[in-house]
Amino acid sequence: MTNSIIAIQLSDSFNGLSAVEAGVAGSLAMLIVIYMGRAIRMTRMDLLLILGTMFVPRSTKPRIYLTGLLVHLMMGAAFGLAHAGLLVWLDPTTKGGANGLGLLLGLGHGMIVGLIMPLLLTMAHPLVRNKEMPQPGVALSGFGSLTYIGVVMAHGVFGLVLSASYVGLVS
Repeated sequence: MTNSIIAIQLSDSFNGLSAVEAGVAGSLAMLIVIYMGRAIRMTRMDLLLILGTMFVPRSTKPRIYLTGLLVHLMMGAAFGLAHAGLLVWLDPTTKGGANGLGLLLGLGHGMIVGLIMPLLLTMAHPLVRNKEMPQPGVALSGFGSLTYIGVVMAHGVFGLVLSASYVGLVS
């Protein structure tokens, strides 16, 4: 590892705790983007409500949102490990290269999630299956026509924040 402001060496420097911390930071940044999208009426998707009601469908709102937040942060930590592993494996040579790579990984991740999540919600979410919660539609179009783009961009922010945080923590 080097102390350079620009140059980095990530190979052979995987740090699981730093990856988890970076993943949590990325998932918090992602939530800001998602809820900004709700605030400007870009989407009707309420991610924490959706995640929370998957596990506690008949609970109080605070418990549902807290459960949704914890699930989202745990997924962020798990994907933080995966993204950091890919960063170490691909070994970009500059911080800018690592951030660009993190952004691309996040965008790709978001494209896949935006296409698979509707299927998973339709099959696994108890309230969607019972028609008590709206159907997500193809590419999340049931939450608004711009939802897919918002999900992809939010995942891009996740990847960017994660990579910048991870590089900052390990270099």
